[in-house]
Amino acid sequence: MLAACVVASPARAEPPRSVDARALDVAGVKTGMDYNEALQAAAKHFNVPTGQIKPDPFPGQNIVTGTKLPTYFAYEKDGAKLTVHFEGRVPPDPTRPLVAWLIDYEVPWSKDNADAMAKAAVAKYGKPSNAPNTLPMQWCAQPSANPGIGCANAQAALELSQVHMKLTDQAWQQARIAFVSKRTAVKPAF
Repeated sequence: MLAACVVASPARAEPPRSVDARALDVAGVKTGMDYNEALQAAAKHFNVPTGQIKPDPFPGQNIVTGTKLPTYFAYEKDGAKLTVHFEGRVPPDPTRPLVAWLIDYEVPWSKDNADAMAKAAVAKYGKPSNAPNTLPMQWCAQPSANPGIGCANAQAALELSQVHMKLTDQAWQQARIAFVSKRTAVKPAF
């Protein structure tokens, strides 16, 4: 009788798959790359000269470096668009002042394009951390045991929602926020 109950019980669900998103790339670009590394990687991936990748046309004052630096670059072809966003690197490094923290890739909406993106993502990155969920698909190092929550906490993560893919590492933003907070901290003297 006991053997019959064990055989009839449902199979245990597999634990969520841990994936270090900092090791993943989108169009050859990884978080943590500096501006030139990311630019070269994207150009190589798309097999185009770096001059075809458009830098931020209005660079602003970077809060970490105190100099004008681009906040992103973009490449677009046949409706597909890659945009790589940058933060000031902390700790500051004058030879590598920027760091990629968000890589955004999108293709035009259609059911076929969404299906193709999902198939290509699983082929490249493996089973998502939040499987069996597919909207969105997520890959991260510390997924929740509940696949409905997926990669909710602040960590490096890759997310695919239909035709829109984002690879983020919020640690770079958090480092900038801490850097600015420390720099602007004052000791009260009243």
